[in-house]
Amino acid sequence: MALAQARKANKFSINELRRRSRSYFHRQCRIIVRNLSYKITEKKLRKEFERFGKLEEVNILKREDGKMVGSKIKQEKRNEVEEGREVFVKNLPYDVEANELKEIMSQFGLVEKVLINRERISGHSKGTAFVIFKLKDSAQLSCRQSLKLKVHDQYAEIMPALRKKDILDREKAKQEKRAKDSRNLYLLKEGLIMAGSPAAKGVSQSDMSQRLRLEQRSNEILKNFNRFVARDRLTIHNIPQSYTNEDLRNMIINFTSYRPRECRVMRDNRPSFGSAAGRSRGYGFVSFPKHEIALDVLRKLNNNPSVFGKNSRPIVSFSIEDRNVYNIRQKRLEKSRANNPTYQKKIQELQEKKAKRSQSRKETKRQTLEKLAVAPTALLQKLNPNAKPVALVPKKKQRKRDLEQMVTPFSGELSKEGKAGLRSNRKITYQADAHLQRIKDERKEGKKLRRKQEAARNRIAKQGVKRVKQKMNVNELKKEDAFFNEAIGKYKNMISQATKQPVRKKWYSE
Repeated sequence: MALAQARKANKFSINELRRRSRSYFHRQCRIIVRNLSYKITEKKLRKEFERFGKLEEVNILKREDGKMVGSKIKQEKRNEVEEGREVFVKNLPYDVEANELKEIMSQFGLVEKVLINRERISGHSKGTAFVIFKLKDSAQLSCRQSLKLKVHDQYAEIMPALRKKDILDREKAKQEKRAKDSRNLYLLKEGLIMAGSPAAKGVSQSDMSQRLRLEQRSNEILKNFNRFVARDRLTIHNIPQSYTNEDLRNMIINFTSYRPRECRVMRDNRPSFGSAAGRSRGYGFVSFPKHEIALDVLRKLNNNPSVFGKNSRPIVSFSIEDRNVYNIRQKRLEKSRANNPTYQKKIQELQEKKAKRSQSRKETKRQTLEKLAVAPTALLQKLNPNAKPVALVPKKKQRKRDLEQMVTPFSGELSKEGKAGLRSNRKITYQADAHLQRIKDERKEGKKLRRKQEAARNRIAKQGVKRVKQKMNVNELKKEDAFFNEAIGKYKNMISQATKQPVRKKWYSE
């Protein structure tokens, strides 16, 4: 009866219990391997684990479609440009924000995203943006309102966005059509100080306004197509009044270790009080034999606070020359060289040296070819076993991040050949306003900091400075006690003598 009751109480039969115990023991000998490659097979996995012992079973988990469990399913990315849902907006105000533009553009349909293009360094708006709509019809409707939609008193230009490939093709086509930049206008961007950039930190308002004024003047001068930007001649502004040509030359040598070919501080024609040569105009010209040297000098001197001082930094840029004047100067130079006998002798000597050098090279080349014709290849290998064929290494492309390592933090923007460096007056005035706002913010922060420091000083003065007493030795304390007791004793004697009334004596004798 008891056995029957026990069997009734147990849910499983004896055979079932035995089978379950065997499967439990089997599970104890199993291991789970995670973080496997999606390219792994059962054969490879078995081969790896057979080194540790005999394997009964290898099982890789897979889904119904045959892919491994945990593998990614790549979803096709939606391309808004190809679907025609993205538009490009130009001529936007610089102070417009993404939320505000989204609200304005939502009148054409539901807007998914708004991206305002900003400057890489300063973070200021470029005046352009990308808007992504949910429907293609909304994008087309917005394009119809191009130059009709008003944003902060400015008419925005709306056009369909292009793919990167189409933009690159357009740029290539423009470069092919565009004539070569014979006027070197790309060099105007070299050394520009952008408002909000690290180089603009500490630049005074007068310096920045002078920079922008000079940039506007350069733009006006370059409207004449006979003017061009010189590659080897620099203009330096903010020169102190006391500087002479020799002082300017020495300054350039000290800061850049390059010796200029021409160094001239511009002065008035009339002599003034204190200077017979004429009063300095505050700027000068410097020329160098190579463009690379001039570029290096510009990057080391421009906006350098340690040259003339923190508040009047040197403004260095490539000089703008007149083509006609330049040609006249070159002709005059050639004429003077032709009439100079010493120069002619030097030219002849240089030509003779060049001819000798080329002749010796030809001779050595001929001799090596004769030796190669006579000697077998095995002998040549024995004579020079370490010789390796010289491979032509392609010229490494100069990257912007490599240039930034060479450039000082105060030198400003870098120029790139093929990209125009001219900026519109609208952008220049915006830069001036942005820099003025930055100076105001810095002054406010400085005032707050000074107030905090003054409050902290007053608080400490009110509380009083707690003086920490030095611990004294026992012997020193005993000496002080003895000296104190001795001093007190002396004072006691003096007081007792002062308080005693003198004994009055009779002035007469009995």
